[in-house]
Amino acid sequence: MTVRHFTACHLAVPHRLVLLLVLLLAGCAGIPSAPPAPENNLEIKWREHQGQVAGIHQWNLSGRIGVRTDETGGSANLRWKRQEGHDQIDLFGPLGGGRIRLDIDAAGARLRDGQGQEFFAATGSEVLLKATGWYVPFEVLGDWVRGMPAPGVHEIEIDETGKLISLNQSGWTILFNDYVPHHQVLLPRKIRVSASKEVIDELASGNQISGNQLVVKLYIDEWTPPAGVTEMDQ
Repeated sequence: MTVRHFTACHLAVPHRLVLLLVLLLAGCAGIPSAPPAPENNLEIKWREHQGQVAGIHQWNLSGRIGVRTDETGGSANLRWKRQEGHDQIDLFGPLGGGRIRLDIDAAGARLRDGQGQEFFAATGSEVLLKATGWYVPFEVLGDWVRGMPAPGVHEIEIDETGKLISLNQSGWTILFNDYVPHHQVLLPRKIRVSASKEVIDELASGNQISGNQLVVKLYIDEWTPPAGVTEMDQ
């Protein structure tokens, strides 16, 4: 801002201008700012549902998982046990080549296959890919499987009860087709996870997958708390 100095013979006009400016500023200061837009009913229901689901951070779930690309497809029975700081995931069937156990914690991921071979990697998705050639985004699936976005940027569509219908996050599109009650909280039963072209191209660039399609489907038959954990402990 430029500051100008005036001689005495020119003070009358600037004073009037300054007075007018002060009055205008005082008038603007008296105008209250617009209140924030109130949440609509769906946003309130979504926030309430998130609060309920966020309290479920330990579980045993059982069901089935399927993975499909343009060229191959497979499925397996799934058991996923999550307790504080540790995931234990068992896969039974063709996808796992018999039986596979994954143990994932802060130190990394270990996989033991049906022949007793062990594989190690930084993450669950990496070690499964290394051992079987299948890719499942376990690092975010723990949130998605509860019908919640993982931390980070995302886009959502919710239904009239406040539950997720669809989610776009981290280059994946997740569709939630059905929910079942678990301790008075509704949790997903059928989930379809589709990779974007960017995710597929990134995996293909490392010769990790081929084709133009990567879809993971989950069918959850049952949610139960881990042994010794009650609803209030979750």
